[in-house]
Amino acid sequence: MPNPASLRETRPVPALAYSYIRMSTEVQLKGDSLRRQLALSEEYAASKGLQLVTEGYSDIGVSAFKGDNVRTGALGRFLEKVNDGTIPKGSYLLVESLDRLTRESIDTAITLFLSILRAGINIVTLLDRREYIAGSTNFSDIIYSIIVMQRAHEESLTKSERISAVWGKKRSAANKKRITSNCPAWLKPGVDGIGFDAIHERVAVVRQIFSYADSGIGSYAIARLLNDAGISTFGSENGWYTSYITKILTNPAVIGTFQPHRKVNGSRITDGPLIDHYFPRIVEPELFERVQYARRMRKAKSAGRKGNVVSNLFASIALCAYCGSKMTYVDPGSRQGRPNLVCTAARRKISCERYPWRYSDFEQSFLAFVREIDLQGLLTERPADDRRTAIANR
Repeated sequence: MPNPASLRETRPVPALAYSYIRMSTEVQLKGDSLRRQLALSEEYAASKGLQLVTEGYSDIGVSAFKGDNVRTGALGRFLEKVNDGTIPKGSYLLVESLDRLTRESIDTAITLFLSILRAGINIVTLLDRREYIAGSTNFSDIIYSIIVMQRAHEESLTKSERISAVWGKKRSAANKKRITSNCPAWLKPGVDGIGFDAIHERVAVVRQIFSYADSGIGSYAIARLLNDAGISTFGSENGWYTSYITKILTNPAVIGTFQPHRKVNGSRITDGPLIDHYFPRIVEPELFERVQYARRMRKAKSAGRKGNVVSNLFASIALCAYCGSKMTYVDPGSRQGRPNLVCTAARRKISCERYPWRYSDFEQSFLAFVREIDLQGLLTERPADDRRTAIANR
């Protein structure tokens, strides 16, 4: 007798369907857009006998005009799983319309569209229930998709140009009314809706940072001084970082200047000229420029080896006691001995004898002695009548 199990009807395994939802802003998320797109996906999958995968892909507030949804968004993750075989060929990608996939220029858009089909994934646009089947899409479907994607790109381009014009108009009136509520951490938007108000305790910290920098103290040392003093940061709970000190010291907003920016391919670039008198000035321009000049000079004239390890703490500082020439750092290599400080005149055989001093011994001696010196007091002390500073200011 035949096995009853062999008589049972073998049902085909349903193809998988994946919904992709993209919305321009979170405002749409609060409205009906999300529910509508999910409902359309469920309805289509049920009508075609597809298995709708619960793991949907969604990009909320991610730009399809700039291609961010492909480069860094959920659509990009979907395509990665298609390429590595996690999502099998013959699956369906359900989208409300083609403009949810891309709004980039037509050459980029059609390349994306065709690459999905070539990977064996079927595309369905739910609003018109049009199906683009991998391997059997006809010429008229391709032409129709090109028309739809070109129109989507033109709409986004027009919108982008209008927004740029609006921002340009705002920038032209920036001296009378603020462009945006975004501002440095030591300011807050004014209640009048026009300008900004200072957060006095934070302004005091910024001025102290510039005072330290003007005295010759670097960003790393300033961060340590603030952390040691227990001064609160402007948000982070992990203390002051060198990078943030540098960001403050190089930010023209302290002298009231605003530099507009915009994002291009995920990178923040400057957009337009500087706008003076936009923020409240909390540091004098002369002090700001003096600090920038000192930073440039230190960077240009910094001596010693540039690497992960500081080999010589005394580059361009240590002098020969016999002839006054600079002592240079000489590393003969591990096989020939240890590094030494050697008189440059002696190395050149000019008017001095060669008396090398083992670098490690000199460094240990110096550091042991320097513990007795109040470095902070020396760095921050400023005479009442400092002619050098007055000349440097001019």
